[in-house]
Amino acid sequence: MQYIKNNKKFIITYSIISLLGIIAIIFTFNNHSLYKETIAKIISTEEEYVSTDTITYGYHEDIYKQKITAKILNGEDKGKEVTITNEYHKGEAYDQKYKKGDEIFVSINKRDNDIKNTHIEGYKRDKYIIILIVVFSLTIILVGHLKGFFSIISVILNIFLFNIIVMLNGKGLSLPILSFIGSIIFSIICLTLVSGLNKKTLSAIISSIIGVSVTMLITIIVIHFSEFSGVRFEQMELLTRPYDGIFISELILGGLGAIMDISISMSSSLNELIEKDEKITFKSLTKSGFAIGKDIMSTMINVLFFTYICSVIPNLTIYFRNGVEISTLIDQYISLEMTRALVGAIGITLTIPIAIYTTLFIYKRRNKE
Repeated sequence: MQYIKNNKKFIITYSIISLLGIIAIIFTFNNHSLYKETIAKIISTEEEYVSTDTITYGYHEDIYKQKITAKILNGEDKGKEVTITNEYHKGEAYDQKYKKGDEIFVSINKRDNDIKNTHIEGYKRDKYIIILIVVFSLTIILVGHLKGFFSIISVILNIFLFNIIVMLNGKGLSLPILSFIGSIIFSIICLTLVSGLNKKTLSAIISSIIGVSVTMLITIIVIHFSEFSGVRFEQMELLTRPYDGIFISELILGGLGAIMDISISMSSSLNELIEKDEKITFKSLTKSGFAIGKDIMSTMINVLFFTYICSVIPNLTIYFRNGVEISTLIDQYISLEMTRALVGAIGITLTIPIAIYTTLFIYKRRNKE
């Protein structure tokens, strides 16, 4: 009876959230009047081939020109039709092709209140972002129920905290220190909201903090002893801040999710074993903990590896198409991502015994109590 009652309550709550999501989507499809920028909807397009551009290493790319007719959706010129010329390369690396139905931001040049020419500034993407947010939220709540809702809250709070870190760094505070402090707060917020206030959460938080600290220490040691030899920072050449501080911060925040995941997985698993059998020995718990850790270690390392490597895929594609050799790419561009992945993997691996012994320590104290 209680299950049916709870299920009905969830269905009602989920229906209300779904309705709010649908309202939000409809709103973003009709919010043109809220923008100061001029928005236009493409009614039709005509396209013609212009020429073929020869790029380095003999690579050729076709260039096309579009004649776009669009209707203005907001502002004093609302309802007027404008003609826009858009030129783009087939690869669309630095420009792009537009199609009928696209909503775009445009800049308008006038003379004597007449529109003389119009230039495209970019896509209006807010409706697609809102759709993704609504689908993301509904999926998490459907699967996780209340914990799914708290997961969304934790993400929102962590985004807010991340913005504070960036703002404080802009005022001159050390980015690595801010990132380390932020990672501690991130862990506390996320794990507490999802798992509640209990010994399991406490164990996961402590394990996460120690794991992040170890990762940070390893990063500093790598930077100190290598003196940046073999770690190339060409990808950061446009930055006006020290590369090493940003590199350390990337590793701290980049590996935090995986470290928290392992910490809570190990803590939850061991606590479940303890709850099932309070007479279980420390030796058995340790053995079970390492068995569980081995199963999740490989997948988490691969997640971290692909997360870092995938960030350079766009650049690698361009370099490969332009004949740059793989040895050059590894030396100048992939080495930085590989270093991040390897240091992060070490941090993940060490978090497993850290989480095991932290949980057992708390369990031991509970037994004494």
